[in-house]
Amino acid sequence: MTNFVTLVFPALGTTSADYLTAANQRGEKVVCAASVRDDDFPAGFGPLHTLPSINDAVFEPQLLDLVKTHAITHVYCPVSTVYAFFDGLIRRGNLDLQLIGKSPVQLQIDQHHLLMAKARRLHPFAQQCANGARPSIGLIELAGVLRFSSLIYGESNENKLAAMMGVFASAPKGDVVEIGSLMGRSASVLIYLAWRYDTGPILTIDPWSARECAQLDSPDSLQLVTDAWDYEVLHEAFYLNLVPMRANDHAHLRLPSALAFDTYIGGAPIDTMIGKPVDYGRAIAVIHIDGNHDYQSVKTDCELWLSRLLPGAWLILDDYIWAHGDGPYRVGNALLQERANEIEQSFVSGKALFVKFK
Repeated sequence: MTNFVTLVFPALGTTSADYLTAANQRGEKVVCAASVRDDDFPAGFGPLHTLPSINDAVFEPQLLDLVKTHAITHVYCPVSTVYAFFDGLIRRGNLDLQLIGKSPVQLQIDQHHLLMAKARRLHPFAQQCANGARPSIGLIELAGVLRFSSLIYGESNENKLAAMMGVFASAPKGDVVEIGSLMGRSASVLIYLAWRYDTGPILTIDPWSARECAQLDSPDSLQLVTDAWDYEVLHEAFYLNLVPMRANDHAHLRLPSALAFDTYIGGAPIDTMIGKPVDYGRAIAVIHIDGNHDYQSVKTDCELWLSRLLPGAWLILDDYIWAHGDGPYRVGNALLQERANEIEQSFVSGKALFVKFK
């Protein structure tokens, strides 16, 4: 490994920056080069060497000189045309280097095949969750939602998201509410599904506050994680991540859940991030509860917000199965027992409890 030296060419854009960061963490030696100037080239990876265009007659001799000078053994090419050019040089014996990975285009094709295989596995489950209600979400549509949401950090896994896509088909018309949004993964899915099924306006709630986030019933190791979060970045990233989504019927309340409930039932419209007021019906069709997981917090969330459920509404109680505590599990079990005569259907998917009320 000590003789492993990688040329990153062209060392431009986010793909190269991601590779350089990972290489630095591995202790891998890198040499960066490009044919054009890059004012955004990240610091800490050495100089950015200049090579002519691959179509220039002097490219090959200058490349060989750079390889010899820095004892380069491997090359990483994030651009398909450059990858193909280097592959040709290596195959013809003009360049004694090893290409890292696949062509960027081939990599995208492989990733697409993996995504579609996953979608084909989950699609029958989503249809089962729809339970014969309105035409359920299609295969390509499901794959697209999975792909987009995967770009946003979050802990809602694909089984849970597929179940969400299914249950919306049988939800009544009404408000869609989420308590606990983090950076917007599940919110992006809820916003899409509310549009897809014309369910109603969306309200998300997250105070992005260390005090409100503290999981007092959980091990100290979890507190160390949440204490290190930059809550202003989470706040900003949530809005950034949802920019591609429609914004005229989605509002957010940066408040603790109980205060947000008071605002919600107060009756006044709530402004979206583009300033357009949303007038909620104050009756909930789908609610995703994923806030503070302490028992008392989950209990309070359910006592308050479930009082506004419509007939036929869905509750999605996240982390019903959770490694760091049993708040959602205890509240969920009590709800299943105490309100059994009101429940039409319930199941667990992706650690979340799904409950449909009669």
